[in-house]
Amino acid sequence: MSVERSGRVSRQVVAPGSKSEREAVVLDTDGGQFVLRRLGGNPFADPQLDDLVGKTVRAVGEVHGPDFIMSEWTEGLAE
Repeated sequence: MSVERSGRVSRQVVAPGSKSEREAVVLDTDGGQFVLRRLGGNPFADPQLDDLVGKTVRAVGEVHGPDFIMSEWTEGLAE
């Protein structure tokens, strides 16, 4: 089921101290933080997500555990 999330995109270390620790692009929302992925994009290195770092977005996608997989987004419209 698709949901909408809005927030600021940043790059942070996720899962610190675990075997899954890595630097990832994340979406910070009022409802929490999600590792940001793009539908059909590389989950570990996606230049389109890198371009969003430091921007606010309104995104549509699906939440899968700690991940938010975007199917579409608009820059600069987060509320």
